[in-house]
Formats: sequence, C-alpha cells, structure tokens
Amino acid sequence: MKLAFSYEREVTGRDFLGRRQECLQLKDALIQGRSVALYAAPKTGKSSLIHEVLQTLKQDLPSFTVCEFKADNIIRMEDFVSRFISQLQRAMEPSGTLLQGLLKESACSGDDYRSLFLLPSRLRAALSGTEFSQEGLSADSGSNLIIIIEEFQRLGALEEFPVLLRALRDALKELRGQKISYLFVGSQINEMKSLFVRSSFFGEDVQPLTLSDISENEIHDYIRSCLNQTGKVMEKDAILSLIRLFENNIWHIKHYMSLCDSLTRGYINEAVSEKALAGLVSSQLPYLNYIASHLTCFQLRFLRALIDQGRTCNFSSSKILEQYELHSSANVVRVRQALMKKEIISEEKGKGVYIIDPLFRYWLEKYFFQ
Repeated sequence: MKLAFSYEREVTGRDFLGRRQECLQLKDALIQGRSVALYAAPKTGKSSLIHEVLQTLKQDLPSFTVCEFKADNIIRMEDFVSRFISQLQRAMEPSGTLLQGLLKESACSGDDYRSLFLLPSRLRAALSGTEFSQEGLSADSGSNLIIIIEEFQRLGALEEFPVLLRALRDALKELRGQKISYLFVGSQINEMKSLFVRSSFFGEDVQPLTLSDISENEIHDYIRSCLNQTGKVMEKDAILSLIRLFENNIWHIKHYMSLCDSLTRGYINEAVSEKALAGLVSSQLPYLNYIASHLTCFQLRFLRALIDQGRTCNFSSSKILEQYELHSSANVVRVRQALMKKEIISEEKGKGVYIIDPLFRYWLEKYFFQ
C-alpha cells in the first residue's frame, strides 16, 4: 500500500518536489557525456533526483546504458574492482564473453585502475565493433554510458585511494567527448567538497552539483494536496512551522506528516503534532544518542553556542569563548574541523556554519541541552 507521504523510497512524478535547476544541470551533463559529483546530506533527495533525470532522459536520448553500484560497504580495493566489473557486465554484456576477453588483455583486474575506468569505453567499442585506441573513441561510437558510484567518498578509507584518484583523473581526460559519464554520489558533504569543490584536482572533468532547498510554498502545497486525498486538515501556520523546524528537509517532513496522518482521522491539532514529533524523535533516538556520545565536551559546547547564537556566531570572540568555555581561538578551529570531519556541521557562503541534520539540531536543543 502506497503511503500518503512516501518517505521510505525514492520518488518521481508528482511526489518529486523542486530541484528543477539541478535536474536540468544533471540532465545536460549526462547528455553531453560529462562527469558529475553529486553531493548532499543523507536523505535529502539525491537518489530521487537521479531517478527523475533518468526518467526524463528517455525522451531526449535514443538509447543509454546505466551501470550503478554502491561503495558504502566496500572494505578492500579488490572488492571495488570486482563490483565495478560485475555491474558493468550486468549492464552492458550479461554473457560476459567480450568483457572477459578484455580483462585478459589488460591489467584492470589488478592495480591498474586507469584501465579499470577506461573499461566501459573498451567494452562499448568491442560491442559495436569499433576498434579501441589509446587516443580514444569518436563521440558517435555508441550510446551514452552512465556509471553511477554511490557513496563514492567511502572509498577514501582505503589505503589505495590516492592511487585510485590519480588513475581516475587520467582516465577522465582520455574519456573526454566519448559520451561516458561518471556520476559520483556522496552523502558526506564535507568530504565530497574536499574532493570535488575545494580542490582543482579534476579540473573541468568533473562538475560539482549539490541540492538546493525546496521552497516553503512548494512543500506547503504538496502537504495540503496529500492531506486532501486522505481527508485530513492542518492549519497553514502549523505546516509552515514544521517546514522551518526541519529546515525544508523533505524526508523528515514526510516522515513527520506520515505519523500525523496515522494519529488522527480528521483535524491535525497541536496535540497530534506534538505526539508525531515525539514519535519521530523516539524512532531516531538510538542514532541521535550515538552521535552525541561520540562528541567531546568541547565539541558539544561548540554546538551549544551554535544553537544559542545562530549561524553568524563569532566563536572566537572573548565573550563566546568565556561563556561556552571554548578556551581559545585555536581550540575553536580544532573543534570546528573535527565536527566537519565527523559530518556534524558544514559551512556554505550565505548560510554560515550550520548543523547538517535538522532533527539532530532539534534534539540537542529541546532534549540534550535541557
């Protein structure tokens, strides 16, 4: 049975909200055969965006092939190589006859990662009967290929990652103009920005792309539409309050509204709203407690200052250092860097420093720091 507020899976069609500019940017990059690094916090709509774009691509491309796999549970580089090859076979040549022949000719099953990233081009050439050369294939040598690697930043834990990155950079240069797109997807936004935004390592061969907030009006209208289908009513101010509480995070909002929907047959009043919010916090409590238990006292005091003083807080001012016992400006820098490494906070131009997960922020403010 389909939920009125679907939060348990990726969405498309009427359930897909906002991100029109991101859809256009990603779609254009994939049509042109450019590679993209898509990064955003967990459960903010990356998979839905990709799914939506792939659906619309069917109208613009006569044919394209998608090879997709996750890297979040890879603990050895051999596992990455094996998964890459197996998913490529599944997507392009289920029999594996030509692929196995190419593997025997090259060293891409070992530590020659450049050959691994060029393997899709070699396989496409073999399938189309086009001769592969080190100078590359012509742009019309076959249909578009899209290789999606989810949670790409997870590979950073592997010892061979620096070697892999250099090989990837070299391979992407050779793949220019070949209608082969690598889509690197990541939920650890600070790590992804370090790889693809702050660094010029990949030059123009990888286009960084992140997700913008969905507008309040669009979320409000969507909630109203879903409530109308179930015969429920919620005041406009209450809807806007929950949107701001969750900082436009559509996954938290849908989860919350699903709880509200299950708690009443008609009007969603304040009592229902509070019960739904308590249920949402309770469902995430082990996760929230786990995060807090792995933070130092300095890190927790930094977060308390951020919540109390807001995103424009001057953490190095003598007043803040004394009030929150942060000791020194140098210590603040260390604490801030540690919180960013743990993916608890991030920073953006015009947005300042902020806690990435709005539910964690709410729990800290209303429960943990009380």
